[in-house]
Amino acid sequence: MDRHPSLQLLKYSYQSAVAWCQEHGWTDLFIEQYQYWAFPPGGVMPLPLPTEGLQLIELPVALSPQQRRLQMWALAIALVTTGLSGWLQSLFPLVIGFSCCALLIAAQEP
Repeated sequence: MDRHPSLQLLKYSYQSAVAWCQEHGWTDLFIEQYQYWAFPPGGVMPLPLPTEGLQLIELPVALSPQQRRLQMWALAIALVTTGLSGWLQSLFPLVIGFSCCALLIAAQEP
C-alpha cells in the first residue's frame, strides 16, 4: 500500500474529510502537520478543517469486523475478570482485565 505517511497518524479518514469539504464547499484539501487543511468558500488562505464537522461525518460509519471482534473480546474479558474478582475477593483480576481491555481498545486506533 502506497499511502502518505501522515495519513496513518490522522484521527479522521481521508474520505470523511473529502465528503465534508464537498458538502460545505471547501476546496483544495491537503494534509499539513497531521491535520486536514482546505480553502473555505471564498477564502484566500487555507484553514484547518473544523473537528466538529469531521466528528459528525465519522459517527455514522460502521465498525469494521475486526473492530467489532476486538470490542467483543474486550467486553468478554471485562465480564470474566469482574466475576473472577468477586469470586476471589481480589482486585488483581480487575487489573489484568483492565490491562487487556486497554490493549485491545488501543489496537483499534490507527
